[in-house]
Amino acid sequence: MSDPYQQPSQQPGPQQGDQQAYQQGYQQGDPQQAYPQGQQQSPYPQAPYPAYPAYPAYAPEPPGRTMGIVGFVLAFVLAPAGIVVSAMALSESKKAGVDNPLGKWGLWLSIAFTALAVLYVVVVLLFMAGTFFTLFSTTTAINGAGMSV
Repeated sequence: MSDPYQQPSQQPGPQQGDQQAYQQGYQQGDPQQAYPQGQQQSPYPQAPYPAYPAYPAYAPEPPGRTMGIVGFVLAFVLAPAGIVVSAMALSESKKAGVDNPLGKWGLWLSIAFTALAVLYVVVVLLFMAGTFFTLFSTTTAINGAGMSV
């Protein structure tokens, strides 16, 4: 087994031998001997290799698409934040002239869920206010009539 770190020998390799034979033939003036045996030059020029088509360039993602997806998800998790992120996504997409359906869905769903949440809070507050009002007004009427609880 040979040592991979050993210095290369000074014997001419296949390329060095071919180059030496070419130089000797050229110096002697014989163009046929300028080329090594078995590698005769063709009388016709070699045709160029066909060019392979280049890979298509990576198309960048349309602007606002990722924010549209985030806004759509936030519509279900935290609707007011979904309004903001979806609106920003639609703004970026509009500047680039690209349609962003997830941004639109995220915006509309966020608005709807926020409106439903506000309506729910208003109904709960009115119910609690009505319950407290009824509770305190009934207690005052009973105590005012001389009945103790």
